[in-house]
Amino acid sequence: PHFHSPVHPFTYLPLFIALLFVAHPIQTQAVTYIVQRFTSLATMFYLLSLVMYIKFRITPSLPLPPRGGGMGGGAVATRYTLYAASLFSAILAMKTKEISFTLPFIIVLYEFMSFEGKIKKRILYLIPILLTMLIIPLTLIGVDKPIGDAIGELREAAQETEEIPRWSYFFTQFRVIVTYIRLLFLPINQNLDYDYPLFHSFFEPNVFLSFLFLLSICGLGVYLSYRSRHNLTSPPFANPPSPPFDKGGMGGFPDFRLISFGIFWFFITLSVESSIIPIRDIIFEHRLYLPVIGISMAFTSAVFYFVSRFTHYASRITHYVFSLLLPIVVIVLSIATYQRNTVWQDKMRLWGDVVKKSPNKARGHNNLGIAYDDKDIMDKAIEHYQIALRINQNYAEAYNNLGNAYYKKGLADKAIEHYQIALRIKPEF
Repeated sequence: PHFHSPVHPFTYLPLFIALLFVAHPIQTQAVTYIVQRFTSLATMFYLLSLVMYIKFRITPSLPLPPRGGGMGGGAVATRYTLYAASLFSAILAMKTKEISFTLPFIIVLYEFMSFEGKIKKRILYLIPILLTMLIIPLTLIGVDKPIGDAIGELREAAQETEEIPRWSYFFTQFRVIVTYIRLLFLPINQNLDYDYPLFHSFFEPNVFLSFLFLLSICGLGVYLSYRSRHNLTSPPFANPPSPPFDKGGMGGFPDFRLISFGIFWFFITLSVESSIIPIRDIIFEHRLYLPVIGISMAFTSAVFYFVSRFTHYASRITHYVFSLLLPIVVIVLSIATYQRNTVWQDKMRLWGDVVKKSPNKARGHNNLGIAYDDKDIMDKAIEHYQIALRINQNYAEAYNNLGNAYYKKGLADKAIEHYQIALRIKPEF
């Protein structure tokens, strides 16, 4: 009643969630690094499937009209067209990238956090979505293999590299996820190729403290989910605002449910690449492309809740805070994204940035050598190939590239020598 602006502050919530997702510099790698086009494409189908499922659930189910008239049949057709679109998008997501394996879990979570109804009917809605989870394992192993061979191939597919023990990778991911969270709230020192330590015990301080930190965040998500369903008459829900902001049993603050859902989204969508499935690269920024949606949801909802809680949801102050604070955050992130993208202008600048931040990682020096090689700056190329080989004496690709560099300088004997070393290390090379 005291809010005179034609736009209620909560109206801004979806807009700023989307803007944070788009503007955050952590998204640079997934978007600018063309190899990761599968991440962005899978995310598009992932979101489309979820949105179509939500539209299906909120579209009223009208009874079929008597023969010869009425609109009920069209409404039913439209509703199940939305469901079919959700299912088809889920299939496309599963066929695009393995991160989509978590989509059915997200849809189930959304269903039980946001809707009500007879449990049997709801499970019937979810079964076809859950069955899409079979697509990824069947794609990896093939459907024409004997069961024993299929199990063996699935076990191999669940471990991209044998160089990293499964449990060491798992323990390290607790620390990696904390690094991801730091990058989301303080996006500085971004790096294409991190030189990240591997931890081998759960009780190493870095691992154990990271586990406790992440457990506390998950616990907060569970608590907020509980609060969104219970104690709706206790403060701050004692005086809920007028509709439409009290929909869904949130007592006027959908933020509690959105905060908890955003937290769950973050951990669930990270689980494919930050779990017990060892991947050659322990940490990569593009893996946050889909999880950032959850953090954007949780952070923006938390800001909306606390500002409205302490300034009264209908006050002009709240409106000004929403109108000024979050746009400033988006502008600052956009500037940081622009600055980060300047690193990607050419290979020399990109790999020079990597070498500066990960000087003891061989791959960065090898790729910077390639960048110099492409520009025919052969002395600098040879220098970085040699540094790569000092760091990793079994780096077949660096020996090969060094051989190429010597050949370009007319040193055929030295080129042959390094090609032969590369073949001894990697005979099939």
